[in-house]
Amino acid sequence: MELSSDLWEHISYTLADHPPSLCLLSKSSSKLRELVKFVVGHYEAHLHVTFPKEECCEVEKSSKEKVQFEMILNRKGSYRRGKAHCHSIFTCVAEKTQGAVEDLLELFSKELITLRFNNCSKESDVFTVFNKFSLSNCEDICFNGSIPMHNGVFDLFQSCPNAKRLVISNPQSETDFTQFWPKLKGSRIETLDLMDIESFHHSSTREFKLPQSMKQLFFSPKQDVECRNSENVAKLLYSANWKRVYIHSETVLEAVNSGLYKPLKTVTEFCFSSKAFTVDYVISFLKKCERVNSFNWYGLHSCVAPIVIARLLTDVPRNIVFGGCVACKSGETVGNGGFMEVGNRVDVIQVTKLLEREEFRVQYGRTLSDAVLFERPFNTNSVSVMYIQKKDSVCGPNCIDIHEISEKAGLLLSAY
Repeated sequence: MELSSDLWEHISYTLADHPPSLCLLSKSSSKLRELVKFVVGHYEAHLHVTFPKEECCEVEKSSKEKVQFEMILNRKGSYRRGKAHCHSIFTCVAEKTQGAVEDLLELFSKELITLRFNNCSKESDVFTVFNKFSLSNCEDICFNGSIPMHNGVFDLFQSCPNAKRLVISNPQSETDFTQFWPKLKGSRIETLDLMDIESFHHSSTREFKLPQSMKQLFFSPKQDVECRNSENVAKLLYSANWKRVYIHSETVLEAVNSGLYKPLKTVTEFCFSSKAFTVDYVISFLKKCERVNSFNWYGLHSCVAPIVIARLLTDVPRNIVFGGCVACKSGETVGNGGFMEVGNRVDVIQVTKLLEREEFRVQYGRTLSDAVLFERPFNTNSVSVMYIQKKDSVCGPNCIDIHEISEKAGLLLSAY
């Protein structure tokens, strides 16, 4: 009997590479269903549902024939038995999509971590099935290629009560976001990623409300395309209590600045990337953020970082940790020339090379290639900027605890 049980378990693990077979096996008998659930419980599941596009006369159209499913299973760390990684792709006719989703959710609802929907029609009814399930472990929901607006989208978010991240990628240019935001009511989404946005259109001019759980916003327009209606990002910033804001476009930031009419009182971290040295846009935005204590400028060359440091010291009246820059071709960071550049632009400064301090170097010497504290000690509103640069020249302050490093440097930041 023990041998038979092991044999069935081996078969089940083999079938993990093909979830539809697991679904069929689980329907064969109650005992097999228990065995399949036991096997499924060893994995974390990621489900991608794609409505394929067909090319006809160089015009893309959503296929009405078949829907593609992609299931990725990664074995949980606490289990040793079974395949470590299973990746399967299968299809079904569009009319049976609901049934296929329901079968998969019956088996994997407790193990699903990620849900991704590609090119889904705005009128699709695939989401109506979600009101039958609770996906308590689902953390990420992604809509790519289009955003569904009706028929169960609200139920989807309600069935994922612990979802923390929503990704909207490459939506259709005519998308009206005004219709979508109400679907998030009652959700606990913390992070909103808006990627490859061609138009941020809203049919209503009123400000909208997002879940107060939202803390991080990432906005990136489609590459080499001017994002239309980007001034609506300003309304988005007023719609929730954001703490971290990432804007990856100088033209979007310019449009945002034009739409900001009152301070952003909750933003504490701002990240920016731009091909142009648009420091005026940055300073204008930071002036609207009363509590920013961390600023990253991804990709900025360290040779021009002193100009930014000087502007922060003179124009933004608060202590800030600044980073995200990449070393210039010479391999140097801010260096002595940078100190002189800041000194020429700021009346009186005090410069401390933090990596020359033994206790600081012991803790951060392996991580940082530069750490310099710039202070205006005799100014009535004393302001300090700590410039840090990672050795891998990839990330800035958000890769380390900025409160910990600032405390080590003797820099007092505003409360988070």
